[in-house]
Amino acid sequence: MTHPKPDESDPKWTEWFIEKVGQPGPEEEAFFERRRRLGTGVGLDEDGNLVYDKDLPQAKNALGE
Repeated sequence: MTHPKPDESDPKWTEWFIEKVGQPGPEEEAFFERRRRLGTGVGLDEDGNLVYDKDLPQAKNALGE
């Protein structure tokens, strides 16, 4: 069940917001899955370089490869 959005003045708003942005939605999952299949980068490293899924450490690799 989805919890309704609390008013921004409610102290629980921050908790609600962090929970919402902390988990990818179906559209985000599909977007990054498509990028992985096409071999495009999945993000940037701390130096601003393009990172590919195959370059990620085993623990962070969503594909489990």
